Amino acid sequence: MAALTWVTHHRLWALGGGVIILVAAVAAALWFFVLRSPATTVDLRQALSLYRQEQRQRGQGTSGRIPPPGVYPYRTSGGEQLSVGGISRSFPTDSEMIVTDARCATMKWEPLEQHTEGLVVCPVADGALTITSALSYEQIAGTQTTSVIRCPAHTYLVPPDPTVGARWHTTCHSPGQNVVFSGVVVGASSVDVGGHGIPALHTRLSLTFSGPETGTNPNDYWISLQDGLILRQKETVAVSQAAGPLGSVHYTEQMAISLTSASPIR
Repeated sequence: MAALTWVTHHRLWALGGGVIILVAAVAAALWFFVLRSPATTVDLRQALSLYRQEQRQRGQGTSGRIPPPGVYPYRTSGGEQLSVGGISRSFPTDSEMIVTDARCATMKWEPLEQHTEGLVVCPVADGALTITSALSYEQIAGTQTTSVIRCPAHTYLVPPDPTVGARWHTTCHSPGQNVVFSGVVVGASSVDVGGHGIPALHTRLSLTFSGPETGTNPNDYWISLQDGLILRQKETVAVSQAAGPLGSVHYTEQMAISLTSASPIR
């Protein structure tokens, strides 16, 4: 409002000077909102390099109940948006999941160098798969955010005795933030991967954030009953931040991924 008022009171300025100011303002906005919000695709070569480095650090000791380590390809759709400056960017049409494991598996989806999200999943004695932590990295509009949400026992990706309608409820934490996980078994299904049907369990995890960020993050997962690999995922995010580098901001994301090959690339 102040800028608009200032221009109104000085409308007798020469046109040339006004154009120069306008061009400078547009250039500044382009630099801040576009050049500072890049979308650099992570290709297969980069994903393999990241996998090899991370797997070496984790060592060996895999379990047959979690996905074999490697890089898995997915068809991809969706994107993310901010409520300021018209900032938005799309995810690539193809992306990779980087799976590293030892006793537990880290399944990390990294479609862009500026966007990473994933889960650390562990098998437990009752046949379930538990989520020990959820991680994310975001670089957008000149800001960088790294988040690790720690979860207690019984935060399931696949619960024990996964009957249709089975529900669970836990509270996870990151610094200054509470995240309520509510899960439900939707049902059994078969997911087509490269022309082959893979038995899957469809679960839905709904995350509710409270603290500096508030909002919801429902996720639908189709999990392989053979090894716990994510065969499909659909996610929606709607989170608001009352204060931050850009002031009050609303962030939204929509994504859908579908596995195209069950053979890991190494």
